[in-house]
Amino acid sequence: MRGFRILIIGFGNVGQAFFKLLNLKRDALGVNASVVEIIDRRRGHIVNPGPGIVDEARSGKLLGRKIDLDEIPNLIEESDADIVCEFTDLNIRERGEPAFTYLSTAIRSGKHVITTNKGPIAFHYDELMELGRKYNRLVRFKGTVMAGTPSFNIIDLLPGVRVNYFMGILNGTTNYILTRMYEGMDFNEALRLAQERGFAEADPSLDVDGWDAALKTIIISRVLGWRHDLGNMEVRGIRNLDIKAFGDRVVKLIAYADKETAYVKPIPLDRSDVLAHVNENLNALRINTDILGDITVIGPGAGPIETAQAVLTDLVYIINNAGD
Repeated sequence: MRGFRILIIGFGNVGQAFFKLLNLKRDALGVNASVVEIIDRRRGHIVNPGPGIVDEARSGKLLGRKIDLDEIPNLIEESDADIVCEFTDLNIRERGEPAFTYLSTAIRSGKHVITTNKGPIAFHYDELMELGRKYNRLVRFKGTVMAGTPSFNIIDLLPGVRVNYFMGILNGTTNYILTRMYEGMDFNEALRLAQERGFAEADPSLDVDGWDAALKTIIISRVLGWRHDLGNMEVRGIRNLDIKAFGDRVVKLIAYADKETAYVKPIPLDRSDVLAHVNENLNALRINTDILGDITVIGPGAGPIETAQAVLTDLVYIINNAGD
């Protein structure tokens, strides 16, 4: 039986980490899958990459045929891969493009898809799910929320449970900054340290202004069947936040949603709340249910290897559940 053939689009830190993790865990998991193609705007179109491709890719040099970005959809369509793993950068201004085009092209050409890109899922969830149903292809996106730490996927383990609301700390960058601020740093010092540690981008606005957490809130909401979007959400970040104004309570950037309401904003928490003690760059998600009450998950929510674990989770799901 032919194994599953994987096409990777975007071979940066996450793509490289997934390539390594798949090779490391393939035998232990009994996974019959391999990467047969890589498409990357800097490194080119690489066919049948060898085991040393990650070391070669770190140079950033052209490793395959040079490509134009506008030919990527054609390459996806022509590929004989079974699964497309899309790891390109988030583009919030273009509402998840060009990643949405890559994913929709892959589905239409008969490929299952895995993405770690929040944009196409947050902005085009309905279209992608409908395409998946129409072409009988699976659409998986665990890496968009809390990386490899279980988040919305734990709902699959709880048949019959109704979620009343969820709330949590869904952005590790702002949580790291707030942790440092409670140790005495001001916002700018804490942000600079977060950038030095690799937790914050050179342009940190998506994180510190709340947009990253807002997109994750939308994604969880859509999984639960709630129709929130950026147009009906209050989104506030942590710029100009005076943590001393909240007295003994601990401020966290909280993402919240129920069926009617969704927001992301700084919220003061009592010190008896477990979320008040989630520090550094950790994420946390509390799901309030009708049967089990509160379920809280805490773990790493970002990082290349952590996100690669989410992709591996999705890959195993597809292998176990894919039809013809």
